[in-house]
Amino acid sequence: MTTFKRDRWEDSFLENLAHLGLTMMIVFVLLLLSAFPFKLGGFGEIRPAFLLMAVYYWSIFRPRMMLPVGTFLSGIILDLLAGMPLGLNTLTLLVVQILTRGQRKFMQSQRFAVIWIGFHMVALGAALLQWAIYSLFEWHWMPMKPLLISAIMTGLIFPLAVLPLYAINRAVDRHRASA
Repeated sequence: MTTFKRDRWEDSFLENLAHLGLTMMIVFVLLLLSAFPFKLGGFGEIRPAFLLMAVYYWSIFRPRMMLPVGTFLSGIILDLLAGMPLGLNTLTLLVVQILTRGQRKFMQSQRFAVIWIGFHMVALGAALLQWAIYSLFEWHWMPMKPLLISAIMTGLIFPLAVLPLYAINRAVDRHRASA
């Protein structure tokens, strides 16, 4: 009987590890997409915050899939890849994670449209926070237009970018329901 419990625990541990690994792989892809700017007409370099989408989504639906340590490390890596001041994205992502987790119960009971509107507000708030920190870091006001355009684009592409995260979330739910 003891062996059965241990085997079941090991199976559960391995399944959770596999889900976490898949999640981290998708988060890594979103991190890479966040690091490289896109040229958009006269707006200059635009960086949709793909990693922000993952942090927001997992903070609502599966907080254990994106632990603060993972958020911290992802933010540092993003700062290094994007040439941003070290800690800028880390601080922003951790603030978003903490605030979103605080609204988790409310957001879970909402339709996707409300979650999407909430994300638009989070993306705008994150952009403004980064603008303020970066302006302080540089000792002058930075142009706000590229950040606002990035925040708007980030909000608009949120539904497409979270599709893989949604698929993982559903697969975990189905797997746990069948176990």
